[in-house]
Amino acid sequence: MTPADEICLLATAALGVPVTDPRPLGGSTRSLVLRCTTPTGSVVVKKYPDGTVAAFVREVAGLEALDHTPDLLAADREHGLLVLSDLGTGPTLADLLLGADPAAAWAGAVEWVDALADTLGRSRGRAFEVDLPADEPSAAARTGARMLLDDVLGLPADPVLDAELDLLSTLDHRDPASDVVSPTDTCPDNAIRTPDGWRFVDLEGATVHHPAYDAAYAAMPFSTCWCVFDPPPGFTDQLLDRFTTTLGTHLPDVVREPAWTRSVDLASAAWILAMTGWLLFGADENRPRVGPEGVPSPSYRQLLTTRWRWGSVRLRSTLPAVAGLLGSAAAWADDEWGASAAPVGPYRAFADDE
Repeated sequence: MTPADEICLLATAALGVPVTDPRPLGGSTRSLVLRCTTPTGSVVVKKYPDGTVAAFVREVAGLEALDHTPDLLAADREHGLLVLSDLGTGPTLADLLLGADPAAAWAGAVEWVDALADTLGRSRGRAFEVDLPADEPSAAARTGARMLLDDVLGLPADPVLDAELDLLSTLDHRDPASDVVSPTDTCPDNAIRTPDGWRFVDLEGATVHHPAYDAAYAAMPFSTCWCVFDPPPGFTDQLLDRFTTTLGTHLPDVVREPAWTRSVDLASAAWILAMTGWLLFGADENRPRVGPEGVPSPSYRQLLTTRWRWGSVRLRSTLPAVAGLLGSAAAWADDEWGASAAPVGPYRAFADDE
């Protein structure tokens, strides 16, 4: 009996009807994902090593707390197995952005960010009722900043920069008035367009945090993702505006200005510095691609340098010391990495518009 057949037996026991004909959908080192058949249609079965794995616990809690996600049909916590509704084979947002139709890509992204903000807003009342850890991106940001200072630029500690890093940590203070449940990994390839709109998948990193961390995915765009290219003019402005408007229907006090824009800048800085810590070793090795094989993707150096350049401009008024650090990092990359840190260029869908 193959591992897939064994998973079907576990899914049959959990769901109470025969689950057969497993077809791999990929997955990661953390889980195996199969599309399977039942007497009434198809389902998706996701198998973790066991139910104590943090990613399994997060995904179950996220699926139970969030709208615009697959339906959780059954769960076997002992074996780390989930049976989910099958969202079909519609395109992901990455498919649209890397496709050939600019109108479809732009409209799809606006609809995507609208669904994301609605998902977060509806979760606010559940944020302190679910069994989800609250991550602290600001801690990872501090590590990334230290790596830039010590390992890249060789600069001494900066009290002004330290104060701004302390400011980032204020976004991680738990607050029932603002915090939401988030899928966290809201990357373009983790959203599937269905006849009923966008649905978010792969909730392995689901957490509770301030919604500005998700708004940064609209502003940058796509804060912790591989699908990062140069957006066309006005694209991220419209995404952030739509995110803010939709979230405001649920959490009007959270999006009041000027605090909201400041929070989005803090979140953006935290993601850039956190990604610096996560990707810098790969950039030193000049790894050629951040994304999966077979699709366009920036290199590690291109992705980091793109973020540093963006942050050095965007954050000047809110976090001048962080912006200065990122500007110095971008200049260093231009000198040290040269052509391997060249701009990533436009998304394929918008290439003809440039």
